[in-house]
Formats: sequence, C-alpha cells, structure tokens
Amino acid sequence: MNRKPGLQRKWGYVVNSLQEIIPSYELASRRISLYQDKRMRAEAVGFAVKRGDLILDLGSGPGTMSRVVAARGGTAVLVDASRAMLKASKFENAVQGVFEMLPFRDGCFDGAVSGFAVRDAHDLPLALSQLSRVLKRRGRFAFCDLGKPDAAFKALAVAMYLRTVPGVIGLASTGRSGLRYASLYDTYNLVLHNSQLVALLGAVLGDASIHEMQMGGAIVVKCVKDGRASKAR
Repeated sequence: MNRKPGLQRKWGYVVNSLQEIIPSYELASRRISLYQDKRMRAEAVGFAVKRGDLILDLGSGPGTMSRVVAARGGTAVLVDASRAMLKASKFENAVQGVFEMLPFRDGCFDGAVSGFAVRDAHDLPLALSQLSRVLKRRGRFAFCDLGKPDAAFKALAVAMYLRTVPGVIGLASTGRSGLRYASLYDTYNLVLHNSQLVALLGAVLGDASIHEMQMGGAIVVKCVKDGRASKAR
C-alpha cells in the first residue's frame, strides 16, 4: 500500500458528515450493522475493561461505547473531534481532541475501546502510536469496526453492500441528512485489509487478534500493549 493508512484528505468531510447525523446515529448504525453492533461492542468492552479501570473511549461519538464501559464498572474518558458529538453524550469526562494528538499524560489509562471509529483516523499509524503512549503496559485495547476481508470476492461483496444500503437506511431513519451514511463507502475504500490492520497493530502496540463476522465486513479487534492478545476466532 503506497499511501499512509488513514482518511488523510477525506478526514474533514467524514467528520462533518458525522455531525449531521447525530440524531439518528445509534438507530441507523444498528440497522446498517444488521443489528450486530450491540454484540460487537459488548465483546470489545468485555475484553478491554475490568471493574475500576480508567478507559479511553477513542472516537466516542455520542457515548454509545462509554455506556457499555460504565455498565461493566469502568470509568470512561471520551475523546472525539466533534464538540457536538460530545455534547450529545451527556458524559462529564469528555475531551475534544484528535487521535493523533491525545491530550493525556503517558501511561494513564488501564485500557481503551473504540466503536466504529478507528477507521476514521486521519493518520492511523500516528493515532495508534499516541494510543500506545497513553496506555499502561499490559493495557488492553479493543474495538469494533467495519472490516475489509482479504479475499477479493468477499471485499467486493462488502463494498457493494456499503455502496448501496447505508444511504437508503439513513434516508429511512432520519430523512435527507441520512444520505450522509453513504460516506461509509468512502471510508471503506481507504481502510486496510483485515490482515494488514492486525499486522499494523502488532507492530505499534502488541500482538493482536481479530474476530471476523459478516464475511469479514464486521470485525472486533483485541490487542494487549507489549503483550499477547487472545487467539483469533
């Protein structure tokens, strides 16, 4: 891959699109994921969070993932580039910021989670480097997201789904502004294939595992900083 992983020049467009769909964010996301989003979030949080942990919610949006963290007994600190998203979350521990310049001291978090946001990094290697900096040694990181299967025919099938379905679901869920969900296809075109993503995580953080669902178009990724994550399934 010649370009650096991340949205790069598409970043501003995607962030603006997300701000327009705040009212329908959770409902439309659930429908687009074919109602697998709750299961995926629970799996990620179940791996990364222990009771009493201080957890970074990277790209928190309106706090959907942080509510799962709180239910498990962790304390979430939300980070998102969008002030509007953070206001919608109702969480007090909310900081506006970007993945590539996290405003926290080294080694301050017990773990980190992210729900459908890692692919939105402007510069993914730099974002993961920043995450590694703020995590304690042996800190766990888990996230759910869109995946890009390694097999070409599966990658094409997922691309066809994202090219057509999210915009229709968004329109049905929230009206004209829901057409912004079509930007999922744009981000999908820029993401790493699943094996490349795991390799990058391994190089920056620690050995990672990936749980693929829906032909690899939906993923839960788990990683332990400077350690070994659970086996892939």
